[in-house]
Amino acid sequence: MFSVLQMQSRTKALFTSYCKDWILVVVVLVAFSIVDQLEPFHRQFSVRDVTIQHPFAKQETVPVWLLLTLSFLLPMATMGAIAVFQRRSYTDLHNALLGLFLAQSLVLIVTDSIKIAVGRPRPDFLDRCLSLYDNANAGIPLDQLNNPVNLLSNSTICTRTDLLRDGFKSFPSGHSSFSFGGLGFLSMYLAGKLHLFDERGHIYKSLVVLAPMILAALIATSRVADYRHHWQDVTVGSFIGFFFAVFAYRQYYPSLASNKSDRPFSPRIREDFLPGGSFLGIGSGSNDNNGQRYRDDAGDDDDTRVALDGPSHHSAENESGIGFGQFFRRDRTDESLTGNGHGGPNKNVVGTESRLLPV
Repeated sequence: MFSVLQMQSRTKALFTSYCKDWILVVVVLVAFSIVDQLEPFHRQFSVRDVTIQHPFAKQETVPVWLLLTLSFLLPMATMGAIAVFQRRSYTDLHNALLGLFLAQSLVLIVTDSIKIAVGRPRPDFLDRCLSLYDNANAGIPLDQLNNPVNLLSNSTICTRTDLLRDGFKSFPSGHSSFSFGGLGFLSMYLAGKLHLFDERGHIYKSLVVLAPMILAALIATSRVADYRHHWQDVTVGSFIGFFFAVFAYRQYYPSLASNKSDRPFSPRIREDFLPGGSFLGIGSGSNDNNGQRYRDDAGDDDDTRVALDGPSHHSAENESGIGFGQFFRRDRTDESLTGNGHGGPNKNVVGTESRLLPV
């Protein structure tokens, strides 16, 4: 009975800790849906500007459904498979999904807000506005267009309105930011799991890590080929996406330079909520009350141990397999953030400066 109540307390504490994160992600997505309904700024333009005279492509190389599949569902499925079947870690699964949702929600709200505020015409804007390449349906030939004397034109000259609103949302590229947000996060995730920067130079690791980035770059450049965006839109959009991918990743994972880069940060619950006793295979010795319990997230490592104020007494043979308890497992800290406070050789004692400990 006591163990059941203890489990319920841990579950409640964990849910309360991360519930705020998920709620904020949902709030950002709701805000994006509201902002997306706003009318973008209608920037003035010149009908003689050759950069906005391209034809409107009815078929996109990467439509929205394919963008969602490649930049969101693919990273989610890949990280989920690695976390569940290879890492066997619910903490890793949760952190990966939360980080991906955070990155993409921030990408959407920031990209769309800039689009609406700037109101830059797309490369195919004049065709959207005046049907330049559809003369059979009252299209206006380009040679008959003129700007007002000493002035620029505005959207009031447009005879076509069904595509006009989206025509003022060129900067920055949403496809580019979304693709680099999701696939960039996946690239960071793979780099951490493979220890890309372990200073041993494995080419296969670089190829695996760069594959999502190459796919993101192909998606971004397709927007230029489709005349949906200028090259500046794609460049800035790609930077926005990758920036938030790195930002979101570092909220829940160590630096790629860390020798523990394959480990997610520990659950944000107090020490007394961490499972102990037979639940984690930890002995009930007297030192457990005074020392800080600490556990690897992956249960099959040879060097998994419990950090106490003295030598470790935990055996790897007591590791439990996949189960709900893995969600509570503590992850090892980077060696640069651990120590016994006295400069001694004991690297298993968790220091007060560790980022991986809850505060």
